[in-house]
Amino acid sequence: MFGRRMEADNSTVVDPVAPTYLISDYIEIAYLGLVLLFGVPANVIILQKLIKEMKMSNRDLVKSGFVMLKINLNITDLLILTYSLGKLIWLITYKWVGGDMACRLYQMFSMFSLYSSSNIVMCIALDRLRNVIYANQIHTKTNKISIVTVLAYSSWIAALICSLPQFFLFQTIEVYPNFIQCSDVWQISRHSQQSTAFFDRDSFVLSQTFENSYNIAHLVLVFWGPLIVLIVTYAVIATKLMKYSLRAPGTESVRRPMPTAADDSPKDMIVHVNVEDGLLKKEGSLKKVVKCCTEEIITKQSRRKSNKRNGGKDSTTTTSSTSTRMPTWRKQIRGRVFRTTMLVILTHFLFWFPYNALGLMKYINQGMFEILSANANIFKDLQILITLINPFLYGFSSGN
Repeated sequence: MFGRRMEADNSTVVDPVAPTYLISDYIEIAYLGLVLLFGVPANVIILQKLIKEMKMSNRDLVKSGFVMLKINLNITDLLILTYSLGKLIWLITYKWVGGDMACRLYQMFSMFSLYSSSNIVMCIALDRLRNVIYANQIHTKTNKISIVTVLAYSSWIAALICSLPQFFLFQTIEVYPNFIQCSDVWQISRHSQQSTAFFDRDSFVLSQTFENSYNIAHLVLVFWGPLIVLIVTYAVIATKLMKYSLRAPGTESVRRPMPTAADDSPKDMIVHVNVEDGLLKKEGSLKKVVKCCTEEIITKQSRRKSNKRNGGKDSTTTTSSTSTRMPTWRKQIRGRVFRTTMLVILTHFLFWFPYNALGLMKYINQGMFEILSANANIFKDLQILITLINPFLYGFSSGN
């Protein structure tokens, strides 16, 4: 990760004396301590609440799918808090005390928590898109493996694969006697004569080209790539919703050739089918049209007979609720689920953007990067703060 040299670990070996605490280190220690103090209990409470909610929404595929994604996002927040605990201990000791294997696993775990969080947020957006497009087909839960489950498993697997290189690109180095740090192989290669565990000194992996390529790939995979997916997804959602809003509320006009009793030639007639019922979702489902029309004719005939029995009074009150039902897509856009999704995604973008923009700035404007890198730890810690905000977005409010 490009933030290796931004961390307060002082892993470079240029200074002749061991580093000492800075004022910013004390501030960061206090900040991480407060986030952990409030973030861990809040996320544990919300995790228990979401598990109960998952059991209650067992038959509703839309709601249970969203709750499942919220549980996964909650777990990623707990992973980020665990990574933050390791960073807090590292700052307090001011040197790495865990050994070489712990160094590698910690760096891999830190990347795994960030990748998984970003991937789950992307899955939430994709799930919203699926619900808007197929709003009338996915409310009943089946025994088949749901798309949400596939997305969640894929996110975790992708996060593991993307974070695996960290295990080979980090190791411990004794900077001074009894002062050991956990650093990346590029820092060690540039500032020390110590050999790396997996690569020779003339290896291409240790070159500046490979380092830059790895850092750019990380930026794309952890933030900029998912951001593009989020933008495209919600652009499609907005387009679909605008297209739906141009239609009559709750109905969809379909033109089909229908045979008549007096003539074998097909005649065009317009059949109004309620969108809520999901009819005509597949092209050419003529049987459903006929069934719909037959039921409508029977209903009208029954209504006429009822009117005659009632002295000509129009008994339409029983069908008024059906004709004025709100379409599923409109329920979703007005629902708390949609708003919660938007807030989670917007918060993710706002709190992750500064640090990842700084990483990209290195390859666009080196001078600006050097000026802003003094605030790198502040930008990075914003990513941790999101673990304290997320529970209030999707957990503590009812009816999500």
